[in-house]
Amino acid sequence: MRTCRVLGYAAVLFGLLSPALARANQPRDWMLGIGKPGTVVNLDIIFGAVQAGVEHRIPVYGNANRLTLRASAIAAIPFGGMQLDADLRVVIATVGGSVGVTDVWRNQTFASDQSLTRKERRFREAAGEFDQNVYAWVEPRVQLAVPFNDYVVLNSVTTFRYTGARSRSFDNLIGVVHDGNYLRSDFQLFFKHKAIGAFAPMAQMLNFPLAGERHTQLNYGFAFVSRAGFVRRNDVLLFTLLYHPGEGLGGYDNKSVYGFATIRGPVSFTLAYRSVIDL
Repeated sequence: MRTCRVLGYAAVLFGLLSPALARANQPRDWMLGIGKPGTVVNLDIIFGAVQAGVEHRIPVYGNANRLTLRASAIAAIPFGGMQLDADLRVVIATVGGSVGVTDVWRNQTFASDQSLTRKERRFREAAGEFDQNVYAWVEPRVQLAVPFNDYVVLNSVTTFRYTGARSRSFDNLIGVVHDGNYLRSDFQLFFKHKAIGAFAPMAQMLNFPLAGERHTQLNYGFAFVSRAGFVRRNDVLLFTLLYHPGEGLGGYDNKSVYGFATIRGPVSFTLAYRSVIDL
């Protein structure tokens, strides 16, 4: 049912999008640029969540370098949270970090003898077997954005999250059960065009502890981003999809656990719309 709803919402979005695109006068790939200095408000409608944030961009030694300060809050079906971010971009490299608090109000934590599979999580969800888990977290990160030309950009983001979540809890952000303090690396090769937006094949590496061992899981998929055109300027439509093939392409086989419990496959996705308001 969740998959059908996702496809239905996507069809509605793109149906609304088609007449609006003709009116928009901003390049479809504008969001891949560095962004102008100043303060903006980001309003996000994400499948299953809403998010809002304030972002302030400060130029440092010219327009190629930028300090970005951000505060945001999210409310999703299984969790909510608040966070503060700071990122310093120097030409193509960005170093930053975040601190935040997450309240998982539909938390699933598993005993050492319990199954972690999506099927088990579906049964527990239907039976109301969940509790609340509130914890703080800290995340340093490094990003590299390498433009090869006007049409191709390589983007990579590596983060390490120190989290106070209970061990053997399902993590809604990365779609796995782990014991905390995980490493995540995302690699995207964007092919962009001003009239279309940008499409990127994508690979993700997750390294996380579970049952006294660290495991490395590899996921593959794609990302698409474009101007939505619902307003005249500064809005974004994003869709990403990741699939975990198991150990077939290397890495830890987490095929029965990874992803949303309501989807009967090792898949996770993001469907989001953002409106950026200049202050």
